[in-house]
Amino acid sequence: ETTEGYDANELLESNRDWLMMFRTYPRIFAWEQINESKPFYTKTGRMELYKDEPEFIEHGENLIVHREPVEATPYLPNVIVASHPIIRPNDFGIPLDSIDPDERSVRNVKMSWKEAKNTKNPLWEQGYRFYFLTPKSRHRVHSSWGMTDWNVIWDSSFGDPYRSDSRSPNVGEAQLHVNPDDAKGLGVNDGDYVWLDANPADRPYEGWKESDPYYEVARLKVRVHYNPSYPRGVTMMKHAIWIASPKTVKGQKDRPDGMAQSDTGYMAHTRTGSHQSCTRAWLQPTHMTDSMARKGYMGQEIGIGYETDVHAPNTCPKETLVRITRAEAGGRDGKGVWEPSKSGFSPGNENPVMKTYLDGGFVKA
Repeated sequence: ETTEGYDANELLESNRDWLMMFRTYPRIFAWEQINESKPFYTKTGRMELYKDEPEFIEHGENLIVHREPVEATPYLPNVIVASHPIIRPNDFGIPLDSIDPDERSVRNVKMSWKEAKNTKNPLWEQGYRFYFLTPKSRHRVHSSWGMTDWNVIWDSSFGDPYRSDSRSPNVGEAQLHVNPDDAKGLGVNDGDYVWLDANPADRPYEGWKESDPYYEVARLKVRVHYNPSYPRGVTMMKHAIWIASPKTVKGQKDRPDGMAQSDTGYMAHTRTGSHQSCTRAWLQPTHMTDSMARKGYMGQEIGIGYETDVHAPNTCPKETLVRITRAEAGGRDGKGVWEPSKSGFSPGNENPVMKTYLDGGFVKA
């Protein structure tokens, strides 16, 4: 029950406002609208399947449609998969082969699935064929507590309070989860370092050149962790790590212990770059219109137009593509294979005994 543990008398006598999240548990969407005839959070107060505002017509979202992701797709990015004649979007003259992220995020092209499935993403054709996910970590709140040693150690498979490998930027470091078959196909062992590159149009930063001193700081180098739970083609790196900076890269070169620590005490979780080297925010025009009706941030009020965290871009960048290139061997100080992966008990490198255990072979009913 949502109210379990609350004392009604305490609430009434407290002279405070109390917020309870939901009327139902688990949450049932639109319970109040269906059971109590309360209005939906739309201009009409009804469930709307059609939007007649000019900006929705212009962007091809006047009906409920499916859009391909702005980047993370093998097909034409951001294409509207539809065939209904009432959907008549404006493409703003942006060419179909553009890889400019800003242009693609506002380009509106309608195609039937028969047409769309025969298109190709230019980035995909250039070898950027891994989806890059950046969810939150269970060991941090964004970057808070990201400098607590034990949290850094627990946060990945490469935590080591002794820093036995002098390349480790901290007592632990960020990791990239990769399906073992994908990694092996790239010649990457569990624990190896890889370069992770994204759309060169604006990442790791606009106008970069390999000769730039800052390019060494910004390009992401990260350890690979075999993870069979991820499908082929999908990778994951936890977001909100403490990123590399010019001073942490300098610290690795100048400090006797090789830690990625600046002269101010700031320590990075990567040797170079960060997850932000490969991500970016996508603007969704129909989520930013002054004509959109929305629920207030707090309470049940229905309003129109801008509302912080309801109706504005919140930069959740989980739709990017990356290319993976082996950088260094994972063994201590760059020699050989990362030792734990040779134990026979690590994911993707199981020996026959471990495979028997996983198959339930040690138990007989």
